[in-house]
Amino acid sequence: MPPVFDEEKCTKCKKCVTRCPGYVLEMGEATPKVVFPLECWHCGCCRIACEFKAVSFEFPLYTRL
Repeated sequence: MPPVFDEEKCTKCKKCVTRCPGYVLEMGEATPKVVFPLECWHCGCCRIACEFKAVSFEFPLYTRL
C-alpha cells in the first residue's frame, strides 16, 4: 500500500516528495499524492522525512501476519 497523507498535519513542505527514491510522489493541491502507486517500494523515506508525522502506511492485515 502506498503512503497516506494527513491533510490536517501536512504543511506542504515537499520533503517527502524530494526524499522519495522511487520518484512516485508529486505535490497535489492539498497534500502530496502518489502518482505511481504500484512503483512504491514502501521504504518509509517519505514518512521519515516528515517532521510533522503527516505520512503513514496502512497495510492490510494479511501482510502483517
